[in-house]
Amino acid sequence: MNSIIWYLLMILAGMLLSIPCFFLDLKGFKKGHRIVFCILVLVSIIEFYGGYLGKQGIRNHWVYNIGFVYGETILILIYLSAVLNGQKSKVILKLTALLFGVFGILNSLFLNPIDQFHNFSLTIGSTLIILGCFYFFYVVMTQDTYLDEKLWQVPDFWVVSFFLLFYSASMLFFTFLYNIMELEAAMWMRLNFVLKLIGGTMYLVFGLVYYLPVFSKKLTS
Repeated sequence: MNSIIWYLLMILAGMLLSIPCFFLDLKGFKKGHRIVFCILVLVSIIEFYGGYLGKQGIRNHWVYNIGFVYGETILILIYLSAVLNGQKSKVILKLTALLFGVFGILNSLFLNPIDQFHNFSLTIGSTLIILGCFYFFYVVMTQDTYLDEKLWQVPDFWVVSFFLLFYSASMLFFTFLYNIMELEAAMWMRLNFVLKLIGGTMYLVFGLVYYLPVFSKKLTS
């Protein structure tokens, strides 16, 4: 079974494992879970439909632009706004998500055709996500948001950690995508495999981390 199939199965597993959490007591993590579930559904649609178009020989860049470059980035920024307590931080992140969405529409209409992969937009979006993740960890270290929690039992900690890991790697990969494609096929495949391994693991973890509050509650009761 090749890496693409494993990657798709990990995404699908993450989405399916996340569904029962809607019926569990997630304490204060329900809103974050709903947004993460939307991300998993979006990514599943992108990867399966984009892969289907690719196998048919149909250009699928527009799927990844709309879904991955813009859609997922906006959802992640909204997620970060939901898990941070400061009202100012929430407003800034939501406004950033809105402005990035407007930029995506204008960019697609007037600057770069939607059927060409938007590397520059991905670099901007990834940078915004990485900065948001760093700010989250700054808040964790300097404020008492999770003072009464064991950090390893906090879903937000794992979700943001994997966002930071994945987007740090993917930003470098996709920013220099056309340069990387000029490398020999074996090197290109290795880099692509590593990125899919990180991404697949991230989406699978998203399907599992929201069980942590449930199990920790049972252990302490």
